[in-house]
Amino acid sequence: MDPYRHAIKPMLADLREEPFDSQDFIYELKWDGTRALCFLRNGQRFQNRRLYDITYRYPEVRVRTRKDAILDGEIVVMDGGLPSFGKLQEREQSSAKLRIEYLSKVVPATYVVFDILYLRDEAVMGRPQMERKALLREVVEEEDRVVLSDYIEARGVDYYHAVTARGLEGIIAKRKDARYVPGKRSKDWLKIKKKSVQLCVIAGLTVGEGGRADTFGSIVLGAYDEGVLAHVGRVGTGFSEALRRHLTTRLAALRQEACPFPEPPELEVPLAFWTKPALACEVHFLEWSKERHMRAPSFSRMREDKRPEDCVVTFA
Repeated sequence: MDPYRHAIKPMLADLREEPFDSQDFIYELKWDGTRALCFLRNGQRFQNRRLYDITYRYPEVRVRTRKDAILDGEIVVMDGGLPSFGKLQEREQSSAKLRIEYLSKVVPATYVVFDILYLRDEAVMGRPQMERKALLREVVEEEDRVVLSDYIEARGVDYYHAVTARGLEGIIAKRKDARYVPGKRSKDWLKIKKKSVQLCVIAGLTVGEGGRADTFGSIVLGAYDEGVLAHVGRVGTGFSEALRRHLTTRLAALRQEACPFPEPPELEVPLAFWTKPALACEVHFLEWSKERHMRAPSFSRMREDKRPEDCVVTFA
């Protein structure tokens, strides 16, 4: 099978709460972009994490290598020296050719390369991480729209604090001898993200699918903004199976027909039921979106010591 003509699932990083120092790891910036493998033989093809071809979205990004290769990296849109998730979303959601051409000029993207899977017809995924980094320097021709991801060794704690102080998302720690394993989430790669904390009122549940069909998909969240309960998003990660079942039973007892918000929010997924705004929980998240919803939320814990009225939000 020719790997250049097929989809490849990217390797994924596991999550770690706190930064650490280690001589066995290198540390890279966690780019706030869209994951993209680049297939370079008789032209180029970008494939995202969901295995879709997204080449047409980024006509301004031309990757050049000294030999045929399959690369892994992140497509980012910079704004004021920082990756902009909002501007990236504008690029990701555009499909009309004229619109894509316009955006490629006014909000151009950059491909940040951090790994190599194939060199010509040889699979190099079994080589150690540092050997693959050396191959990238030999193979990839850097330019304005194509750069190699920089890294430091050993000093993960200092690097994490420097990165988050600049308002960036976090870092990725990679074991120096790590092999690339397509489609697998590995502790050889660890993502360490900055996090904000928000106290939230539980306002409802959405319908679960697959293995969650008998519990819930996500919890609908609210917080009080100047005395009014505002919808601040949904959270579907961070729950153990036991906690999911416990919360499903507990929240069913608080079920009500009326929406607890002044206006029913657009949830994008089916609602199971609304609940009385009686329970508080703690949620970690990356930042506020322009819609005033939490980005990348993760459930932390129930807060039995807090009243719903204590869940106050200040958007920043």
